[in-house]
Amino acid sequence: MTCVPTRSTSRFALSLFTLTCCLISGLLVQTTPAYAQTGNELIKEADLDFLKRKKFEYTKALSSSSLTQAEITLLTEYNRIQVLQMSLKSQIRELSKIREQLKRDLNLLAKPPARAFVLPLIIKYCEQLLIDQPLPVRLNACLLITELNEEPPNVPKQIPATPFTGMADPLIAIISDKNQSEALKIIATNGLMRLCQDGNPKVDIRSRVADALIEQLKQPNLNEWYKRSLVEAVSHTSVLFDKTRTPYIVQTLAEILINPMEPWTVRAEAASGLGRTEMNREINLTLVNYEIVNFAHEMGQQFNAKPNAPHWRLCAFRVYTAYQPEISKSTALLTRIKNAPFSTNRAEVQEAYDVVLPLANEILKQNPPPGAKAVPVKVITDLKTWLDANTPENYILGPNTKPLRNPKP
Repeated sequence: MTCVPTRSTSRFALSLFTLTCCLISGLLVQTTPAYAQTGNELIKEADLDFLKRKKFEYTKALSSSSLTQAEITLLTEYNRIQVLQMSLKSQIRELSKIREQLKRDLNLLAKPPARAFVLPLIIKYCEQLLIDQPLPVRLNACLLITELNEEPPNVPKQIPATPFTGMADPLIAIISDKNQSEALKIIATNGLMRLCQDGNPKVDIRSRVADALIEQLKQPNLNEWYKRSLVEAVSHTSVLFDKTRTPYIVQTLAEILINPMEPWTVRAEAASGLGRTEMNREINLTLVNYEIVNFAHEMGQQFNAKPNAPHWRLCAFRVYTAYQPEISKSTALLTRIKNAPFSTNRAEVQEAYDVVLPLANEILKQNPPPGAKAVPVKVITDLKTWLDANTPENYILGPNTKPLRNPKP
């Protein structure tokens, strides 16, 4: 019987961080008038009257099955004003309302012809808001890009929305921009993950997303939250090889996992990512499994040394999701071994899970700090016993990769 949470602690934490960013930026607007005055206003106050006068015609155009030239002209101008009004000083406290109204119109009223025409327009105008605007404006413009849908959600049938594939390039540009805030980059990364999870991007788009995320992971001094979001997102791209036929995502995640200089939460996220990321028979699953157990053993030792550190519950959950799928349609080590090519790894993965699970449960059932207590010594020794009995024959993960470690003598 496990005591693991039923929702994604990682996703919840990421959403909480994004919300915090928005709240902080909103507080800055309220308490620092000069801050709200930065940035150029991209439309005039008088332009807002157009939205009121043309609302009925706009709604009618959205529901059109075949757009006329007049409707195209109306949709273009209406969306220009609707999006760029976020640059007005008078609207700085209305940004989320503007965003929500725009999404509601698209999801509830727009038929495919209008949606297909409007979505690229919204991207275009949002990109204008990402330059030389206050942080709240840029945050909401970025959020709007990540929330655009080719198909709206079907709530009664519990079918999620299909993200707009056109969001890939602007979001890649955001995370690649050295001048953008990391708060903005976290939102963009989360949007790229949503696209890969729920959308239908082609292989070349997924590869470009993966390349951009991996490139960001190479950058020094990243914020821990941002690095965690990058690790989680890249594991959802369904990309295995780069252009040199190197399994670069698996290798990158494994290198992060074993690196003691990385934050514990980032390493735990890498463990979870290794459970779900794309693999084939050329990947050394035995080594992946071994390194996750090795990380769990390290984590158990450090937990007992400092049980009241705030990150342990999240770390324990992410290690658990390396073996058990976080959601029903996801992949993890225990689902991989049900079928070829990894069915031959069934025994070793199951045995590894059997020693990792008690550690995860022991940490997750603890009282919040400062009431946490050390886990039983047997939990730690069982992990060490398994590691001693399952030392890998080599430390090479796949083709064209360098060894993760030097072989033990």
